[in-house]
Amino acid sequence: MNIVIIGAGNIGSYIARLLSREKHNVILVDKNAKRLQEASWVMDVAIKEGSGTDWQVLDNLLDLSPDLFVSLTDDDHANLVGCAIAKNLGYPRTIARIKDNHFLNRVRLDLGRIFDVDYFIGPELLVANEIFKNMISPGSLRVESFAHGAVQLRTIVIPQTWRRSEETLADLKLPPGIMVGLISREAKTDVPGGSNREIIFPHGYDRILPGDEVTLIGETDDIANIHQYFGSPYEPIHSVVIMGGSQTAYNLAKILEQRNINVRIIEKNYERCCWLSEQLKHCTVINHDGTDLDFLLEEKVSQADVFVCCTRYDELNIMSSLLAREAGCENAIIQLSNTGYIPIVTRLGINHTASPRVIAANRLLALAFSGTVTSVVSLYENQAEILEINVSMRSKIAGIPISELGPLLPKDFLIACIQNRGRIMIAKGDRIISPGDTVIVVSHPRHINELEKIF
Repeated sequence: MNIVIIGAGNIGSYIARLLSREKHNVILVDKNAKRLQEASWVMDVAIKEGSGTDWQVLDNLLDLSPDLFVSLTDDDHANLVGCAIAKNLGYPRTIARIKDNHFLNRVRLDLGRIFDVDYFIGPELLVANEIFKNMISPGSLRVESFAHGAVQLRTIVIPQTWRRSEETLADLKLPPGIMVGLISREAKTDVPGGSNREIIFPHGYDRILPGDEVTLIGETDDIANIHQYFGSPYEPIHSVVIMGGSQTAYNLAKILEQRNINVRIIEKNYERCCWLSEQLKHCTVINHDGTDLDFLLEEKVSQADVFVCCTRYDELNIMSSLLAREAGCENAIIQLSNTGYIPIVTRLGINHTASPRVIAANRLLALAFSGTVTSVVSLYENQAEILEINVSMRSKIAGIPISELGPLLPKDFLIACIQNRGRIMIAKGDRIISPGDTVIVVSHPRHINELEKIF
């Protein structure tokens, strides 16, 4: 595949290196000649000095027959304009990196259509959601987010105190905005003491039993309190201290604020503190150096449930997390761009890290090499997959209510959510799938080729 990448920064260079290792032809474009030269020394890529918004530069690159245009600069506007120019010049697919969440909210305006962007990637928002997942994971076996955090998957164990096992799923009346996507149940074998797990793709007549591992899918806000519905043990997060006022910190604080979690942000830059305090009405913003141990002791960070370090500097994040532990907060999560540090921080006792470039790269690679169907999450040793499916204009099921799709779809398959122009809808029987929608489904992996034809 021939791929044009605009921006030789941290994320752009990392993704270019991954793609070149996979023997793809990568053209790396940047206005900084020195940065390009350094990239060419460590990876097998072509380089081109220039701007991603210069139509003549992009037009000249068409001679290389590019399959994909990816704009990964730090400037949202440049990324959007670059994608619009590229698409109008004839580039088949475009991907834009976005930092400002307003561009990802497509309730009123479909900015992807306006700017001819096929896919958006928001590394800062993806990392914030990953950190939040790590926070809440003690009460869940697995947590995954989709649609820029609007949809969440959560796997929980049903406690032995569950008393509604005689009721079918149709009768349970789960909270609105949530559905059961998968049930994993222990199945006895003929071997004495032996057992394995049966994977169930649930329908209305199935039941949930004590001890089941149940995977639920729904809107993030609705699924936040699902443990209470099933009576599962869960240690809620009440207080979080965030070191650094980066965009990731802001996104994380917004997520926590919406869930009424007490948040304190420690930021050294006064102007950034002023901006954060204006945007985050229910957070406490403190203008101070987060590496001051005496200050951390005075602030009683030992009483916080989690200490999160998400400045732009790995070394500072590592040091701050160690100081937070010294001050009495054992649960630390850090943003870590350099994955080479992971073995070191693990030995230091820091088990939760989130890398913007790795998370962005994984998302981009999934988008870049997907057709109609994109595999997002594999569950239970590849016995089930969560897939994102783009509904084409030629789809066989477009315009048909979901309740009538049974004969057209496999049995071990379930439509969970529909994303239509930014709106998230749980896939109830009266919902209709339209061309251009993105559908989140649960399926056995053997059906992927079949789903390409159906959707």
